Amino acid sequence: MASWRENKLWKEQKRFIITTAIIGFFLPIIILFLKIIVVFSFTRYFVIPTLFLGYVMIKSIERGDSFLDTLRDYCTFVTFDYVERESLLEKRFNATYALILINVAIHYGLELLGPQARSEAVLNLAFLPLRLHPWNFLLSPLASMFLHADAEHLWGNMFFLWVFGLVLERRIGWKRLLAIYLISGVVGSLIMAYLYIALFASWSTGIGASGAISGLIGAFALRLFYKRMVFPLPILGVVSGLMGFSLKVRMNSLMLIMFYFFYDFMGGLMQLAGVDIGIGFLDHLGGTFFGMYLASRMKFQDAAVEEMMLERAETAIDESGDNQQAERLLELLLEKNPDRVEALVLLARLKNRSRPSEEGKWLYLKAMDILIEKEPEKAAQVFAEFFGCYREPLEPDRQYRLTGALEKIGKASLAARALELLVDDPETPEIWRPRLLYRAAQILEKLEFFEGACFRYEQLLEKYPDFPEADKVRQKLEKLKTVHGDTTWSSFVRKKSDTLPVP
Repeated sequence: MASWRENKLWKEQKRFIITTAIIGFFLPIIILFLKIIVVFSFTRYFVIPTLFLGYVMIKSIERGDSFLDTLRDYCTFVTFDYVERESLLEKRFNATYALILINVAIHYGLELLGPQARSEAVLNLAFLPLRLHPWNFLLSPLASMFLHADAEHLWGNMFFLWVFGLVLERRIGWKRLLAIYLISGVVGSLIMAYLYIALFASWSTGIGASGAISGLIGAFALRLFYKRMVFPLPILGVVSGLMGFSLKVRMNSLMLIMFYFFYDFMGGLMQLAGVDIGIGFLDHLGGTFFGMYLASRMKFQDAAVEEMMLERAETAIDESGDNQQAERLLELLLEKNPDRVEALVLLARLKNRSRPSEEGKWLYLKAMDILIEKEPEKAAQVFAEFFGCYREPLEPDRQYRLTGALEKIGKASLAARALELLVDDPETPEIWRPRLLYRAAQILEKLEFFEGACFRYEQLLEKYPDFPEADKVRQKLEKLKTVHGDTTWSSFVRKKSDTLPVP
């Protein structure tokens, strides 16, 4: 680990993080300066769109793509920030969706109960409570996170929770996401309350999930600092107004988070100066810092650098074709974490790019060993790739365990082929051969390869008449020959062709 941290790449990355954070922090000032330049002139409405469309036309000619395809890379109809190459939808219900649903349900539930019920909830459950009792003093730091002033407050928070929480949860899991959310929210509220009492000897009262979501954004900054985010910028003047799309500005996620942090920082300074803004900027700052602290304690930064190196290797292969740089990154990653499956498989592909190699074979086998117990379906996908290169099965015990997973991912014919290769291999241990024969015959029968199934069943009965399932195999064999009297391959092909529609 020490040698890895001393590597030049790690030092470069530290410089990148510091530079990005500084630029992101001062980005709002730069944007304000640019706005002042163009706001009173026709540049914003005509010159910038004209120059931009000309640039897109030149890029489309260079790339050999259509103008519209190139324009799609630089423009977006989406009006909010999002993480590039990350889906904002999940098929399964998860913690992020649950938090959004709870916040929405509580807000609109109180709306349905009427103004009196809503007022009572805020008076008793905001933090610090306006009606202080022992029970609500303990409950309000948590309960206040699920109360919102109005629909704008609610949906603004839920938007940030959706964009950042969903992507973060994929990496850290629902348990750690909930822990960071709840703890950061409570700590952020406590920090703001303490500062108000210590500095102004006054009672601060706040509601909303902002502190908790700021904690998630702080954890995101540590775990996904290398990710690019898309920031829709409506600077295309007349084009934006008429067609409803914005310039797709891609920036590092850390830079965008520092952009938001700048506003929280300035708001926090105003609050510390005694200005009543109506927004809990100190709560935001406390949540952000504590979220980063929790993420560092959970070692998110190590997993982040691993994933960053893997993404850079993939980019080097796909976009620039720099296989040597990709190999260097992957080898460095495997030095840090020898069990990173994605790196093992990607490096195996690179080692086999000209012809199958022993090094590539070893990498594939190691990846399958890691996956076979906990994620057999992923191991089956790796095996399909391995078999395509080397045309050989695994050891009997591994191959037998992978058979079910291969069937699940739609590779039953590959499973049967690998089993048959083992059956026909004279070096296969005799103790495994009857089980492999029986399993191969079952799969061939399911695939309606009746000739092959009958052949393997007969082979099993001939060589192993005392096989525990021998009676069942005889009945199955008799039924196959009765129902499918002609079990030859030509018969199977003829039956299949008869079912096809006549053109």
